[in-house]
Formats: sequence, structure tokens, C-alpha cells
Amino acid sequence: MNHRNRTASWAMGCGVVGLHLHSLNPPTWAWWALVGQFLVYPHLVYLWAKRARHPLQAEIINMRLDAFCFGMWAASLGFPLWITFLFGIGTCINLAAFEGRQGLLEATGALLLGVLVALPWTGLRFAPDSSLPVALLSIVTLSTYLILYSLGAHTRTLKLHQARQRLKENEVALQNQLAEIRLLQTQLREEVDRDPLTGLYNRRYLAATIDRELARCLRDGTPLCVMMLDIDHFKRINDRHGHPLGDRVLVAVAETLSTTLRAGDIACRYGGEEFLLLLPNVSPDTARERAEELRSRVAQLRLSCDGEAIEVRISIGLACTSDRAVHATTLVQQADQALYQAKALGRDRVETGA
Repeated sequence: MNHRNRTASWAMGCGVVGLHLHSLNPPTWAWWALVGQFLVYPHLVYLWAKRARHPLQAEIINMRLDAFCFGMWAASLGFPLWITFLFGIGTCINLAAFEGRQGLLEATGALLLGVLVALPWTGLRFAPDSSLPVALLSIVTLSTYLILYSLGAHTRTLKLHQARQRLKENEVALQNQLAEIRLLQTQLREEVDRDPLTGLYNRRYLAATIDRELARCLRDGTPLCVMMLDIDHFKRINDRHGHPLGDRVLVAVAETLSTTLRAGDIACRYGGEEFLLLLPNVSPDTARERAEELRSRVAQLRLSCDGEAIEVRISIGLACTSDRAVHATTLVQQADQALYQAKALGRDRVETGA
């Protein structure tokens, strides 16, 4: 963009300065300086900026150099009013657009520096008058430059708007992808933590949860009860009626467990036909009442196979925290021992561990 604007505006500036020089009858070297400065120089600085490690910074340096050169030319020509205005306003617009107020100060400083460098060679001379053609061509040059600059700014604004739209669309797409990823992570976590047959939590989830639940109950000073239950004569059911019926029994018991859960309770499939419930903030007496209710509900299950009614019974072992601290493994072992005791005493009953 700057190469296009600089090339066009400097070429028109060459016409303005050349028209003014013609009236001054300058030496031949001045014409060569005019051609080199206004027709060759724009391409040289463009190539330098294009190949620089930091093109934008190099182009800002080029614009400072533009202002310096314009200052030298203005002083060399005796500060003709229209040409000096053209040089000054052009460089100030350029640097102010890229660097704001700082650029405006840099443009002014570079112009003055160019003037100071030129004065020892040309002497201080003030000749503001210029011909009408020079004034008109200066107006045309400045107008053309401002139009080109405005068109470039409009193009950049459109591209910026399009880039922002694409960025917004990409952000929405990214948010949707993140939501899908979170959903997939949740589903995967559920699949990892859930028993595929019963839908209850599995032993892996229990191992990751029981210590946390126990620590929370001990911190709050509330009891934690563990209910271990086992389906009575489950092997006999599988052997006599087949594993599909055994799976139906497991699912039916799991559904019965789920219907008795409170908020905060955790039900897990602990083993083949064993289930474990964590009951936070439940007293031993309440836990036993719930265990008896659960045992009664399972006994009311009605399943059949080939016209034969299938009775389902469960044995339950209970263990609850006391005032002293207890390890989670110990609590589960106590519930398991209570379950073993219920089995030994005839099954289809509830026993509480020590």
C-alpha cells in the first residue's frame, strides 16, 4: 500500500517540483537530483523495507526519511508556499496514521532536520511565491494522495471487518467444539465410572470417592454408613436359568437401589452380584431401617422365566463410622464381614458390623 501511494505521490510531486524548478533555470545536476529523489528513491526504500526483518518498522523509518528529504527540498527551493505545504501535510498524515501523536512529532522533527541540513548548502532563502500552474498541480497532487490514502483506509477497514467476522465465526465454532469435547469427556467419564449393565457406579468410581466422602463426614462431624448387599443364591439362578436371566435380576436390583437413593447417596456395583451403597449423614439406626426397606422391596420383585416365578432375595451388611477416625478400607471390610455374617445366619437379612 505504501509503495503504491509513495510511488504515485512522489511521481506527481516530481511534476510539481519540476514545474517550479523550470521557472528557476537550475543547473543540470538539480534535474538529476529531482529524478533520483522522486522517481528512483520510492522503489529503493520499498525494496529495503520488503527485505527487512521487520518490514513495518523499516517502513516507518522510510516515512521519517521521506520527511527529512522533503525538508531539504523545501529549504533548497526557498520554501515555496504550496510545495512546502504539500510536503509538510503529506509526511504528517503518513506518520500520524501509523504512530499517532508521536508520529506527528517525528514528522515535524524530520522536516526541520532536513531544513537544517540543507541550509548550510543553500543558505536561508524565503521565496514563497509560485506560479498558478504549480499551485494547481500541488492541489491536484495532494487531493490525489488523500483520495488514494482514503481508498486504502477503506480497504483496510473492510479487511479488518472481514477478519473480525471470521474471528468471531471461528470463536463460535471453537466454543461449539469445546462444548462437544466437554460433552464427550463427560460421556467418557460416565462410561469409565459406570457399570455398563446396571448403570450404577463401578468399583473404580468407589475407590476415587469413598475417601473424599469419609473425610467430608469426619470434618462435618456427621456419620457415614456403608451398606454392602449380595443377591442370595445368585449362582443357582445363573446355573438353572442362564446368564440372561441373571442379568435381568442384576438390573432389577440396581433399579430398586436407584429408587431408594437420596441426594448425596452413592450406589455402586461392587462385584458380580454385590452392590455397595455410601450413605452420608445417616445414623446407624436410620441406615438399618433403610436396609430393611430395601431388602423388603427386592423381595417384592416379580420376575419369571419360561412361566416359572423367580424369587429374588438379598443379604445386607452395614458398617458406620463412630466417633473415632476410621480408614475407608476398614469401613468397607466391616460391612463385608457383616454381610458374611448375614449369609451365615440364613441369608435374606440385615446385619450390622462392629
